[in-house]
Formats: sequence, C-alpha cells, structure tokens
Amino acid sequence: MAAGSLYDLAFAVVNLIIPALGSAVMSIPMPADEVYLRFIGVFLVILALFYMLPVIHPDRYLGVVSVAIVGRAMGAVFLFVAVAVFGQPAPFIALGLGDLFFSLLHAWLLRASEGGNPLRHYWE
Repeated sequence: MAAGSLYDLAFAVVNLIIPALGSAVMSIPMPADEVYLRFIGVFLVILALFYMLPVIHPDRYLGVVSVAIVGRAMGAVFLFVAVAVFGQPAPFIALGLGDLFFSLLHAWLLRASEGGNPLRHYWE
C-alpha cells in the first residue's frame, strides 16, 4: 500500500506542479484546459493519503485494501478500453499496467496476510 501511495503521489505532484512536463514525458497531449488535470492531482493526493491508512493501522483499515484492489483493477480496465476502443494515446496502457500491477500485488499480499481468506473479517 505504501508503494501504491507513493506511485499516486508522484503522479499527483506532476499533475499539480508540472503537468506539461508529464505530458511531454508520457507523450500524452495536454488537455485544452489544464485546470482539470491539476484537479485530478488533488484527488490523487487524497487517494495516496487513504492508501497510507492501512499502512499505519492494518487491522483498522483493512477495507481500504479491498477497495484499492477493486479500484486499481477498474482503473486498469478503463485505461485499456480507452486505448483499444476510444483511440486514446498508447502510453495509457503503461499507466493501466501500473494499476493492474498494484491491484494484483495488493490482492496477493492481502490473501497471504489473511490466511487465504481476505474477506474473513467481513463474515465474522
């Protein structure tokens, strides 16, 4: 979760402070109105902070891990479909792979840490 938090925080900083550089490095065109891109940076900061909750208190915020798994998987699917169906720039595939990687990593680690049943806390 900490690595996923830092991943999102890195994109947040780029979106907030230097979006043109991020756009150039990723070969993704800048939107006409960059205020929305910068605003997404604010949401990425919030997301990064939420991801730190289970790092600090694992038992208390276990549900955040489950939400992160589902959310990252949805992000990956969204980005893959955006490229394949809607003709968005190919570098979005790399971003989707990043989300897919963290989704699978979180799922694997959650399953391992919960003795094979990551939902056991919700069924007790």
